[in-house]
Formats: sequence, C-alpha cells, structure tokens
Amino acid sequence: MVRYGQAITVHRLRIPIGGHRMPDLTFAIQRLPGVSVISVAGEIDVATAGQLDRHVRGSRRQPGEHVVIDLSEAQFLGSAGLRVLLNTHAFARQHGGSLHLAAPDPKLARIMELTWAHTVLHVHATVEEAVLAALSGTTHEPLGSVDAGDPC
Repeated sequence: MVRYGQAITVHRLRIPIGGHRMPDLTFAIQRLPGVSVISVAGEIDVATAGQLDRHVRGSRRQPGEHVVIDLSEAQFLGSAGLRVLLNTHAFARQHGGSLHLAAPDPKLARIMELTWAHTVLHVHATVEEAVLAALSGTTHEPLGSVDAGDPC
C-alpha cells in the first residue's frame, strides 16, 4: 500500500504522492568571453525538461551564442530532456552558434549513444574540452561508439 508522502517509481519517472513536490533542476551559469557554461544538476525528465528549456533560452545573451551545458551533476536524461538538447542545438546552429555538452555521466552518455544523438550533439568528456571546442569551432570526439550491428 502506498502511504501519504511516498513516491512511486515507474520507468525512472518519479510521481509524487500526497502533495510532495519533486526536486527541481538546479542551474548555475558562468559567462566566459565567447561562451556561456550552464551547469545542470538533477534529473532531466518529462517533469523538468521545460525548466531546462526555459533556463537555456533565458540564459542566452544572443541567439548565436556558443553554449556549453555541463551535465556532470545530471543523474538522468529522459526523452523530453534529450528533445530539449536537440532543439537547443538546432536553434544555435540556425543562428551561427553552437551547443556543446560536457561531462555526462556514463549512463547519460550511453543514452545518447543508443539514440544516436551523440552523432548530432557535440559531446565532450570535460567542461574544458567543450569550452575549447566551442571557442575554436570544432565539433566533437564521440565518447564512445555503438557497434553498427548492435540494434540496442
């Protein structure tokens, strides 16, 4: 039996029971010459993807800005969060900027590999590599590759 205040876990989506609110994502931004670094902590899922989208949009100084999203403190990346990252990447490219992802947990990197998002998104092992790539205009070195014969 579920008691007041407990949370049910269904496919990594935590649904609050009894009015307790799930923790929001937390953000920190560091503005460097030519690039902004946005650090994200928490779970990026269907409930929090909108927060990520609003924060990234609100953090831009200009549409063509280079942005690095530090994922080192992100514990989960769901399809809604992945969609925000892909849309942010597309918007930046349309306006002459770029989006670079930095330091994803191995589980997050694996999600990007399984969905082939790593072939579109610029994913780097560290924040420093991502910043340097953004400033130099280079793309990325994949963190790993999925065997073409492996459907999963």
